[in-house]
Amino acid sequence: MENNISAIQQELFPLCVMLYPRLKVRWELVRQLIHLLGTEIRSRLEPQHAYFLAYYESLQAMFSPQVLPDSKF
Repeated sequence: MENNISAIQQELFPLCVMLYPRLKVRWELVRQLIHLLGTEIRSRLEPQHAYFLAYYESLQAMFSPQVLPDSKF
């Protein structure tokens, strides 16, 4: 990741936005998975590796209900 979230923002996020609705993946499921990922990261991180939390927080913001509200299929 090279201390740069832009790869996720510019490549992964648009791909998710394009594919997940077509695959009928609900944004709420994505948010739950991101939450679980954050729980695991925090439980295993040593204090000197806390910079990973910035990536987690960025993922939370990108997939938030304000950005991607759930829709009915």
